[in-house]
Amino acid sequence: MATSIDKQVSVFIITYNHEKFIGQCIDSIVSQQTDFDFELVIGEDKSKDNTRAICEAYATKYPSIIRLLPSELNYGIIGNLDRTLQACHCTYIASCEGDDYWTDPKKLQKQFDLLESNPDLSLCFSDAETTDEAGNKQESIFPIPGKEVITIRDIILAERCFIPTATMFFRNILPKPLPDFSRKIVSGDIMMHLLLTAKGNAKAIPGNTAIYRWHYGGITKTEQHKKEGDQQEFKLYEYANEYLDYKYDETFRERLLKMSKVKLIHGSRDLKGIAKLRHVMNSAPNYFKYSKGINIKEVLYYSALLFFPSVLKMKK
Repeated sequence: MATSIDKQVSVFIITYNHEKFIGQCIDSIVSQQTDFDFELVIGEDKSKDNTRAICEAYATKYPSIIRLLPSELNYGIIGNLDRTLQACHCTYIASCEGDDYWTDPKKLQKQFDLLESNPDLSLCFSDAETTDEAGNKQESIFPIPGKEVITIRDIILAERCFIPTATMFFRNILPKPLPDFSRKIVSGDIMMHLLLTAKGNAKAIPGNTAIYRWHYGGITKTEQHKKEGDQQEFKLYEYANEYLDYKYDETFRERLLKMSKVKLIHGSRDLKGIAKLRHVMNSAPNYFKYSKGINIKEVLYYSALLFFPSVLKMKK
């Protein structure tokens, strides 16, 4: 029996209230076909449903592969991610959330071989199909990157996250514990992408290797999570810029300026009167902070767009 030291890859699952899905997720991982040994570390976050019992049954069935972490309290998304990552001791780490699953039995082998032969890469991934809760195929939410090798600049400037969590495979180089700023954000995906690509490039392997399951029971689909995420995404890039000692400051500033403009203009679309004025007063400082000087023309244009949109329509 291979010990944790002998194994090459730690696969981790973070799961909460996934009783409908967790079995399929675990099955897709333990059935991987590899020429190396791997482990599966499950961070079960004190679910309110039957998820814990299902994980315990699988841990009993596959004692040489599965380590189920104790959960006497609910850690939350980032806390559970942090403790589960800290329990991964192998050279490489692969991730999957409890409501997703893998579809390629050679996924781990392909990704292992890629990183073994490319020491400049810190991360690899693939595309993933998107389905609803019943398994019906949906339009993919992950834009396909238009280049073979992905740098941290690509991650910072991406309009949308294009790396499905269920397809991530990376070197065990993330800080343990995660940076303090991780506790101030609500989702760890982009943070991990930034920290990993700060130490090496990323590359996609061809095809789909996983299913991303879109369902309203997911934690990241709740209105509270969306609201918090919208409020904190801006801060994530500021925190990461500082954590990385401003090595990529120009690129971060480019991203933050773009986000400032979007928040300033689009965030006020449904507001009127005092509410709109308050929004502008709260949003404008970040716009000016990340602008390269004050562009009078741009300021006048945005002022007209915000407060006198009918004038712009007449000019058009």
